[in-house]
Amino acid sequence: MPACRDNLVLHAFGRHSGASAHGRVHLVRIVVGCCLLYCCGAATQAQEAIDERLEYNVKAVSLYAFGRYVTWPEPAFPTANSPFVIGMMGGNPFGDALDRIAKKKTLNGRAIEVRQIDKPADCAQCHILFVTRFVSQEAEAELFQQAAGKPVLLVGESPGFAERGGVINFYHSGSNVRFELNPDKSVECKLSLNAKLLTLGTNAATRR
Repeated sequence: MPACRDNLVLHAFGRHSGASAHGRVHLVRIVVGCCLLYCCGAATQAQEAIDERLEYNVKAVSLYAFGRYVTWPEPAFPTANSPFVIGMMGGNPFGDALDRIAKKKTLNGRAIEVRQIDKPADCAQCHILFVTRFVSQEAEAELFQQAAGKPVLLVGESPGFAERGGVINFYHSGSNVRFELNPDKSVECKLSLNAKLLTLGTNAATRR
């Protein structure tokens, strides 16, 4: 199974999610089905469009899973009722996938809120910020400056993103979507990465 490896998805929607056993099995089947479809690939243009949609469904599920495998410091949440914010910068490639997750799930007992971020200076509003491949190098550099030392999990999808200043970066391995990590950057951002996440991901410094 592709897409950041099956264990990450299965654990993310496992017994700790609060869903019923039937609901968990149904959801995992949907995710597994999407991943298997994404694996198949195809030569036609129509199928390529479907593959991209499935790719971002996988990435949306992975962002939720990252929220379960990373610990944020208490000051990252101003109040007990503050939502867990997943932001996007550079457009929304997910369609309604993230919104559907936000409606059905919580993270660490907090409601999930999805936001579109237009300026690097607004990154501190987010706990996870997904940076699309369409963000310019100038904007990305400013984002890294603005996010320095702040508890924001920067997740990208561009070559070298984790090495330049991000914490997690998606990359393609054949027809699979996988992710690499920059553990040192997570320490700078006061984020604690679970050992399971470190095991499932690849260290960006050693992947090249």
